[in-house]
This record gives sequence, C-alpha cells and structure tokens, in this order.
Amino acid sequence: MSKEHAILVESTLQVIADTLRSVLEHNLVALYTYGSVLTPSFDSERSDIDCIAVTMRPLSDADLDRIRESLKAAIDATWAKRLQISFLIKGQILVSDTAACLYQFGTLSRTGSDGNPIIWLDHSQRGRVLFGPAAKSLVPTISKEILREALVRELGYLREELFEKPDSQWRNVASYRAYAVLTMCRILYTAAKGILATKPEAAEWARLDPLSDFTDEIQLAARRGEHADANQFSLSRLREMIDVVTDHMSNVGTWGPTTVEKETDRP
Repeated sequence: MSKEHAILVESTLQVIADTLRSVLEHNLVALYTYGSVLTPSFDSERSDIDCIAVTMRPLSDADLDRIRESLKAAIDATWAKRLQISFLIKGQILVSDTAACLYQFGTLSRTGSDGNPIIWLDHSQRGRVLFGPAAKSLVPTISKEILREALVRELGYLREELFEKPDSQWRNVASYRAYAVLTMCRILYTAAKGILATKPEAAEWARLDPLSDFTDEIQLAARRGEHADANQFSLSRLREMIDVVTDHMSNVGTWGPTTVEKETDRP
C-alpha cells in the first residue's frame, strides 16, 4: 500500500470512529479493525475495510437510520462499498442468534450473529483498537472447540452458497469462486495451526501439501482470480476441494486455547 493510500485509510478509519461515537454516544463500547486493512497486503483497489463495533444494548431502528445517514454523508462512496462493520452486543460477542447488525456494500441491516470467533482471532493478530478498551477485556477465551466449530461453520457457508442454495447470486461469479478457494486454504491453515494467515500465505502453505492436487485452482485464485472466467474454477473441482478440506478437518492436530491478546491500541 502506498503512503498516499495509507494516509487515506487512516483518515477513513478516523472518520468511521468519529461518526459512530457521535451517533451512538454512550451506547458505543468499543470499535476495532481487523483484516488486511493495516497490513502490507492491503490492496487499495479491492480490499475491504473490516471493523467490529461493540454496543452496550441492541441498536434501535432510529439508531440504524442515523448510522445509515451519517456514514453515507461521511464516507466516500467508493470506500462505503468496501466497508464492513459488524455491530455486536457486549456480553453476547461469541453467542449465536443475537440481535447483531451488519453494514456491508453500503447497506446496514439486521442480520443476527453466528458468534464468529474468527474475526476476533484476526483482530488479535493484526487489528487495532479505534475506540474503547482492549478486546481481551470483552471477548471470552476462544477455545479450540469454539474455533473448530466456527471453521466448520464457515466451510458449511461455502458449501451452501456453491452447491445447495438454489437462488445463489454468487455461485457463478468468478471472484466468489476464487474467494472460496482461498478461504478453504485459510480454514485448513487455521485448523492445523490455530492461528490465521493472509490469503497468500495460506494458499502457498496449502498448495504444497494438504491441497497439492488443487495447485492450479489455488494459484489462479491467488493471481487475482476475480479477473478469471468462472469456468476456470469448475464446480466439480470446487466440490472435490471442499470434500478434501472437510476430510482434513477431522484429522488435523489440536492446539491450546487462544486469547485475544496481541492487539494494538490506536496511538
């Protein structure tokens, strides 16, 4: 990421923090980033800005309206389409079926939560506190069982979107198929090691051993797969790959409990 884009990203993060603090006031407990936004692998043309907002109580309809209007006014439209904010409730962060909300593709809606611990593990490795206390004060210990269940669930989401959902809007999109390939690499990497890796790191690791039979698909996905034709990631090959990953998931080693510790506070 160039210095110019780094400055732009920092400015955008500050605007997001200031906007949510202004709108939610005392209901906003904390705001965190995670994902590639703060790493050298961030692509200013295509990478997302991923955030987690923790609130004291569920968002009201009025809160949602104010957030929508304020973010629309404050954030450049190009960034808004690539901004994702998960709104979670304090004390229910790893609990499924809670009243969570999601801002994605410029739209804010009530989605519920699956209690995903993966975003918190990601935050602990390379995220930042934009507002509030360190995440370790809010997030329970992420045990190997909790993490494994989440990885299996993520694999299930891919299987559903690619093969089971009759009205899937993503199944025949090349960029989604590339995303699925790289996500399977990351799922397997995390299952084996208990930590997260960037997509390129996970892809390189996976193609050398556990997924060596899918080297062509992995390399294509890693080389900007969104520019490829969807047919280059055939559904039959993706089905084979997801079955192999599922089998590996039942045979990988175990690791000790992990906690959200290695985070960085905003200076």
